[in-house]
Amino acid sequence: MSAEKIEDVLIVGAGPTGLSLAITLRCYGIPVRIIDRAAQPSSVSKALAIWSASLEAMQGMGVIDDFLRDGARLSALCIGDGGRQLARMEVGAGIDSPFPFPLLIPQSETERLLNARLSALGVTVERGVEFAELSQDENGVTATLKDASRTEVVRARYLVGCDGARSEVRRALDIPFEGSTEPQTFLLGDVRIDGGGLDHKNIYLWWRRGGTIALFPFEENTWRIFAMRETDSAADVPPTLDELQGHADRYGPPGMRLRDPSWLSAFRINERVAARYRVGRCFLAGDAAHVHSPAGGQGMNTGIQDAVNLGWKLAYARAGIGDPNLLLDSYEPERRAIAQNVVRAAEQKLHLAFSSGAAMRIVKDIAVSFLGNLPFVQKRLQIELSETEIVYHNGPLVALGAPPRNPARTDVGARARDAILTVEGKDQPLWPLLSESRHTLLLFEDAGSPMMSTAVATYLTDKLLGVLRFAPENDPKNHVRMRYAQQGPGWVLIRPDQVVAARGNGSDLTVLNRYLDRVLRPLKCSAIKADGARQTVGEA
Repeated sequence: MSAEKIEDVLIVGAGPTGLSLAITLRCYGIPVRIIDRAAQPSSVSKALAIWSASLEAMQGMGVIDDFLRDGARLSALCIGDGGRQLARMEVGAGIDSPFPFPLLIPQSETERLLNARLSALGVTVERGVEFAELSQDENGVTATLKDASRTEVVRARYLVGCDGARSEVRRALDIPFEGSTEPQTFLLGDVRIDGGGLDHKNIYLWWRRGGTIALFPFEENTWRIFAMRETDSAADVPPTLDELQGHADRYGPPGMRLRDPSWLSAFRINERVAARYRVGRCFLAGDAAHVHSPAGGQGMNTGIQDAVNLGWKLAYARAGIGDPNLLLDSYEPERRAIAQNVVRAAEQKLHLAFSSGAAMRIVKDIAVSFLGNLPFVQKRLQIELSETEIVYHNGPLVALGAPPRNPARTDVGARARDAILTVEGKDQPLWPLLSESRHTLLLFEDAGSPMMSTAVATYLTDKLLGVLRFAPENDPKNHVRMRYAQQGPGWVLIRPDQVVAARGNGSDLTVLNRYLDRVLRPLKCSAIKADGARQTVGEA
């Protein structure tokens, strides 16, 4: 191999997905280079909601306290027709998470907080740098980058396109963006609103006389109004404040007066998923891999979770830990299936919310009035949006853990759960211990029946694995056992992205040892920094 400088991972795009990926890699000590064509970070609000599974990921990235400090917790979704409210759906009740609520925060603030964390980890986003083209071979990727003054050709072990819906990386890889475009033009405005009896902790979905608007609160006294243009004669022209006021008057809660717009936009909605997430040493994540309607507020969240899923696998591959083909081949089947489900669900919500006609209005009123006020319906919707019940069914990494036919929460491929354990007589949450950059093994041992094997001890020495042993003294009320459905001796292995990797009952560690051998065994001499981050060694 030539002596030219080779980047470990080149990330194209510094939105929430690219920043989350860079942070995840840096938590393992992997050098990254991240570029963005925009000269300045985005100053507009864009995505507003961060759901529970993404907040769980934020803890792993070391930024959760910043988000909880600067974001606002959403209280309810209010649905109405004309002058009457049909349903008030509490948001947060029923979500099984250490963060059982969605957080409202403008995307510009999300990017600012993530960028500050990345800077603290020693990486600065290179702005005004545009990706132009790439080629790759078995050893790496050659990318051409351009800025205002020069063209640069760089080599990288891996390249990840996090460069949005119009991804140039996806284009360069010749990956089809499969799906469709909604025929209607939608309108968006960030405005101040007087009147209407609005509570700034609630979302409002309102319809009457054949039209619908949605209202999302953020910042102080600012609202996002979302509507559909009646005619496409001015499809690409941003709305005026008067046009949005007309929608509010015709379709929204009575008495609203809009003022002081800070962002006005008209756009078409795409519902698309990339046909491939990986080509050789190149990957797609976030909006480069999937786009859909804003209904449900899951687009940015799905991208952040793409990044966390891919990040630890790239870090292991780059550090010479585990089987790189197994790890990297697992990204697409795990995350693409999730994106397909999210896109489909968002499309259904959009069509239901903005369907028109007198008959449909009656049907919606009856359905929302009855079903929308049922606790179990509210709970199912919140769980779906929170993404805490996502289960990975496909891919070689899931198969390695020998999942059951119909996995439930804490089975292989599903997310881990928080629980309460006792340390030195004091109760504390389990989740922070699962959010560290390593695998975590929960050992449920009977008194006098230790289960630690020589193989497990080897990975402890390498600091690739954390072990938590549960006995009467630290699980006196059997809370952890109940949360992980353990009736007797057994074990549960949790991945760095808080997904259950494998589990077993009794003292049989066959599946565990097989997983550890394929995923945690150093292929080359890998070192661990004192803070737990992996040194970047090896030639993967």
